[in-house]
Amino acid sequence: MAATNTKTQTEQNYDSFIAELTALTRKYGVAIQSVGGVYLADERGEFDKLTYTADITSGDLYPNFSDN
Repeated sequence: MAATNTKTQTEQNYDSFIAELTALTRKYGVAIQSVGGVYLADERGEFDKLTYTADITSGDLYPNFSDN
């Protein structure tokens, strides 16, 4: 019996993101620890204008959700 793929597109995108984040972590030697700090887009293109504010001294990383 064939397995049924029950993952939503959002779940598939999340899994792909984690795979690419893992590769970036290995490439640049920067790991992210996040507990409850993940935002998921409801629609494609929702984060097209997103940027990040990063403070290397504190280790803080904040998404900037811009409507501009």
